[in-house]
Amino acid sequence: MAQVQGSLQNIEIDVTGVGDAYDNLVCLRTSSVNSTVDSTTDQTNCGVLTAVGEPQMSLDFDAICETAPIVGTQVSYKSLLTAFANKTLVAVKVQNPVVTGSSAGAAYYHQFSGYITSLTFNQATTEFINFSGTIASTGFIDVTP
Repeated sequence: MAQVQGSLQNIEIDVTGVGDAYDNLVCLRTSSVNSTVDSTTDQTNCGVLTAVGEPQMSLDFDAICETAPIVGTQVSYKSLLTAFANKTLVAVKVQNPVVTGSSAGAAYYHQFSGYITSLTFNQATTEFINFSGTIASTGFIDVTP
């Protein structure tokens, strides 16, 4: 049994939305993938009946700004800000990295298209400038590598 260190995890984003040119989110500090589904519950004389809607995912992230991101390898604040301002559909992929005993995506895999619904630029005098945001899914969610 092997665990995955958070420092090995990358968040892959394709700002073109096509899903064939993923780059890693630059200088990632923290991230979370949130999975939800809307549900309705009715109390009936047959018992409790629950119906569920379509699954949804969102990605929350926090990263440090990089003054010279590597083009074609790293997704920067600037490219995310442009996608946000233009309401561009982006593609997101979060999968386990290759570690001893596991291939990429074998332990967990999340892939979806979505919109950047929030993007925050943070600056404090004694810290590195960072940014955080959320990408909310739309359409199909893929969990099979």
